[in-house]
Amino acid sequence: MTATRTLSKYWMLTNEFTQNPYPVLEHVRRESPVRELAFPDGGRAFVVTRYEDAKAALADPRLSRDIHVHYRLMSERTGRAMTPPPEEANHLANLEPPRHTPLRRAISFAFTPRRAEALRPRVEVIADTLLDALPTGAEADLIEGYADPLPVITIAELMGVPADSWPDFLRWSAALRTYSPTDGSGALDRNIRELSAYMAELIARKEREPGEDLLSALIHADDERRLTSTEILSTGFALMTGGNDTTASLVGGVLAALLTHPAERERLMTEPGRWTKSMDELIRYVGPISNALQRVTTEPVELGGVTIPAGEVVVICVMSTNRDTGQFPDRPDELDLERPKPAHLSFGHGIHYCSGAHLAKVITEIAARRLFERFPSTRLAVDPSRLEYAQNVVVRPLKALPVLLRP
Repeated sequence: MTATRTLSKYWMLTNEFTQNPYPVLEHVRRESPVRELAFPDGGRAFVVTRYEDAKAALADPRLSRDIHVHYRLMSERTGRAMTPPPEEANHLANLEPPRHTPLRRAISFAFTPRRAEALRPRVEVIADTLLDALPTGAEADLIEGYADPLPVITIAELMGVPADSWPDFLRWSAALRTYSPTDGSGALDRNIRELSAYMAELIARKEREPGEDLLSALIHADDERRLTSTEILSTGFALMTGGNDTTASLVGGVLAALLTHPAERERLMTEPGRWTKSMDELIRYVGPISNALQRVTTEPVELGGVTIPAGEVVVICVMSTNRDTGQFPDRPDELDLERPKPAHLSFGHGIHYCSGAHLAKVITEIAARRLFERFPSTRLAVDPSRLEYAQNVVVRPLKALPVLLRP
């Protein structure tokens, strides 16, 4: 990569970038670490690529995650009034203080690492059930049959969804994940309505008959931490959409990394205590999150020597920060289970740090460990160069992970 390379104004939206973003990001970090990106609709964003700038941006209150600020900007740019649906407008990721603060307090009380750890036995059962359904000795797709459904079912169980409703959740999750803006069938609105109606009915049921689940904990919290029904619905909706996508991307990426790094896989399998210590390096290397959820500047902000005007979209490229030599000076493009303090930004930073980060790590560890415990001789069914990534503005999921499962 040379400094004279010319990039398209749509540089982050190309298939070449989707498949192998790191050479381009290395160039951008060096030459223009806060760089404009054009969108086909005529809009633009400022992309932040260096670790220190990104960490500062994630914690800067002038870069707003308030979804109402985003919709006002879209309304101004399109010339038509737009308002966010209630399913999106009332959860942590889409709010700022003061509304964000009581929500964060309530979610942090209910959605604890202890609750995530308590799910380990059930996650193992779910993982084994999914593995049982995959063909052995023949080609199997670990994305469709394993990485995608595992977090959907786990999060459904976390929320107290009965097992007979899991097929619906798998269907809704797949529909939302594969939706195309060019689809004029109304499928997206239909699936959102179905999921929203189900969640509303489930919340009502948990009000009458609480259980040992996350929704019940939120519904029956003390007055100081109690959320409204709309806030609980929005939180459940966020878990079933964003939570599933990010964790599925992480699981698929880690499985691919371990399939292509046999020495590291062997070390983890022979030293089980290393899984927890190594998970952050696996996440840093895999880069399951392409970009943090977009921010909008509420006043001019200087980042990386660039003054971004008020009312601009800011994209914080966390997968770029994971390979920044300013933060990871020693071979950042390599997987190193001994790397000291791999403090990545994949789960965010500041008040919007992901509440489900611990659960995502638990699911990923169990998914990888159970696969290679049961099928230690599993190998890729294609050359690694043939693995393809799906284009997505937030996550970086593999389209498929074809393997030959072997005991």
